[in-house]
Amino acid sequence: MSTMRQDVSLLRRRYTGESVQQARRAIDLLDPEAPPIPTAATGVQQFLEARVLVSLLELRNHYTRYPLGIAAVYPELDGIVLRVESEERAAEILFNLLPTYVSDHEVHGVPGLRITQRDRTAVELRVLGAPTRLRLTGLPATLWRNAVARMIDNWIDPNPTLLCWQGSPSAWTDAERAHHARWEDVDSEYTQVQKRGAWLGSGLLRRAALLHTVSNTFFVDGHHDGGDTATLVLRSSHVRGQGPGPHNIVAALAHPVFGLPLHLKRFRGDTDEHFAGEQQFVLGDHGKTAILDLRAASERPGSRLKPELWQAILCGLPESGFTESLSPGVLAGLCGLGAA
Repeated sequence: MSTMRQDVSLLRRRYTGESVQQARRAIDLLDPEAPPIPTAATGVQQFLEARVLVSLLELRNHYTRYPLGIAAVYPELDGIVLRVESEERAAEILFNLLPTYVSDHEVHGVPGLRITQRDRTAVELRVLGAPTRLRLTGLPATLWRNAVARMIDNWIDPNPTLLCWQGSPSAWTDAERAHHARWEDVDSEYTQVQKRGAWLGSGLLRRAALLHTVSNTFFVDGHHDGGDTATLVLRSSHVRGQGPGPHNIVAALAHPVFGLPLHLKRFRGDTDEHFAGEQQFVLGDHGKTAILDLRAASERPGSRLKPELWQAILCGLPESGFTESLSPGVLAGLCGLGAA
């Protein structure tokens, strides 16, 4: 392997969590002019990936070895593969994504999403009638069956007529169509805003390993904010005084080849991370289609975190930050704001 290919593979794996060999093979399959982390080829795939990211962030109530419960991502032109951390995380992800009927045409999850294929180590999900693909991998077939059973147990009333994905495996249910027409009308301003900005959530999901390969993050959650710009709020907890801080995530996202088309709009917080309590990094694109609001706090772990899991997290913290790291002071200077 040439030195340049080795460097590209090493850098890609910091974004994806792949092994060097996996990163090298993935890059070899791309066109020479293609970016080393490909963008989803279609808008509907981007929109699905953005929804997957939000589902991973919202309502999180578990500490995990990896901040999102995702050990690695494998971004492809026509889809994405997520390697899950455990059976419990697999059940949580499936519970949040597969559509279930609630009441009055309300659907929890992604309308039309179904498990369309199973193999020895993975399950594949697609939105029926759309060119989308999401593979969840990392468990043997037996544990995937256990994860599905656990996910059904989490549902209050496991009636097949309420579990849209189970009761109607090859077609959208009336409830899903009604929900989609009400909340995802392509002519609605909200839907248009979210679809214009879906590249951000999709791009972050394709770089999800940044949360555990370049910074000392141990927990993250977040949500979408409304308005005329798609805004993604990420709240992250960081280990005080140990490992590289959250500004390394920002520096990695600003990389001209591996990053996203984002520029720093605002920075607030202490520029010395040894004393930092909270920091806020607000990034946006020049087209004003999306905003990333990263709110980072250095803090102690909560009482719900088991000591053995905390030790595993500490042992897994990266020793060094992003190779082209921008310190908080430099970031603040780029904004012309200083610490606020």
